[in-house]
Amino acid sequence: MTSKYSVFVKFGSNRELSKLELSSLLEKINLKEVSFQEWKQVLLLKLSEYETGRFFNQLKTTGSIVKAGILEFEENIQREKEWKSKLRKLLNETIQRVSAKKKNQLKISISIQSVSNEITTNIHKTVQRTIKNLSADLDLPIKIPKLKNELYEQTPFQYQKENMWRRGFEVTGFVIKSKIFFGITKWVTNPLDDIKQDEGRKVRFFTHGTSIKLARSLVYLSQIRKGETLLDPFCGTGTILLEGLKQSVKVIGIDNDPKCYRASKENLNQFTFQFPSKEKMKEKWIVYKQDSRQLKRVVNDKIGAVVTEPYLGPFLTELPEKDVARNIMKELEKLYTSVLRASKESLRDKAKVVMIIPEYQYSNDLTIRPNVENIAGNSSLDLENVSRFFSVKLPLEIGRTHNIIGRRLAIFRNSIP
Repeated sequence: MTSKYSVFVKFGSNRELSKLELSSLLEKINLKEVSFQEWKQVLLLKLSEYETGRFFNQLKTTGSIVKAGILEFEENIQREKEWKSKLRKLLNETIQRVSAKKKNQLKISISIQSVSNEITTNIHKTVQRTIKNLSADLDLPIKIPKLKNELYEQTPFQYQKENMWRRGFEVTGFVIKSKIFFGITKWVTNPLDDIKQDEGRKVRFFTHGTSIKLARSLVYLSQIRKGETLLDPFCGTGTILLEGLKQSVKVIGIDNDPKCYRASKENLNQFTFQFPSKEKMKEKWIVYKQDSRQLKRVVNDKIGAVVTEPYLGPFLTELPEKDVARNIMKELEKLYTSVLRASKESLRDKAKVVMIIPEYQYSNDLTIRPNVENIAGNSSLDLENVSRFFSVKLPLEIGRTHNIIGRRLAIFRNSIP
């Protein structure tokens, strides 16, 4: 059973952010080029066996990718006898392999996607019948978790709550034009861990916190290497710092707000206590109460990346007058430029700065935000305009924060002449 493509990836709600992270992932595993097909919220990739192994090892540290798996075969949708035969063989082999490791009842989830509700329902029923027949033939108890109807698939929350990764597997099918693809899900993001981490944080501020998933994405996009030092010059409550520690890097946080300074320290201390003393997690982080424009007073380490969601301007409940907005963004542009200029002296060559940029959108034709080209030029950094793979344009819109401020993700790179 073979397919032109070897791996499928399902994007999160921000499709372009997922593609940007995926591009970064492929860079990390040293791909020079890749064959792919994009369809709806799914990307099909052609990878070698070695590349596939490295690909799945990277997924756990991404933040916006929802699901990924191995594609086992593709067939013309009209050749019903052939694809049903291949499907039965795939399910038979997978059930026997997985059930040999399970002591309890086997769970099998079904995910079918196509442009037609009728086709989705019919294929879902075909898979369901095949599983039930194999359950009887192999004398194995198999449960198919119930969903509202065949047009739905398990959400990552449901997948993790059902312990699918431990209790069974998910069979996934896509109908793209005249082709039907079948595979087995190998990885699903775990929102339960994020919820537990978020609710368990000692200090949370509504207006000063980066979401855990976004923080993980930002750290991942920085391409920082294990053991290097990550700097967040506007660390808030420390979410980006925590995600850096979880990705095996050292972190330095800076914030001039006493409330945020204390919150970061308390949250990082709480995280530190989860580890045995021999891991010396306490030695891998430090937080300073300091104006980030004067960070050279406290930062002497060589920095592997700067990752931050900075001060985005005053908290507003409605769009300001345009002249007021322009003045706010000019002041923020000066602030960001000063901080990045100060950071540059400590950045290693080719290190990245991954940063959120605010914006006020008045219409499709008028958006007011700091000028990223000016920030790059005045900081002596290179501005990335497009991802290496999948042509994702930067700065990338990533949605709104707690009020009417829009946000974009900008990436700069240090290039030492």
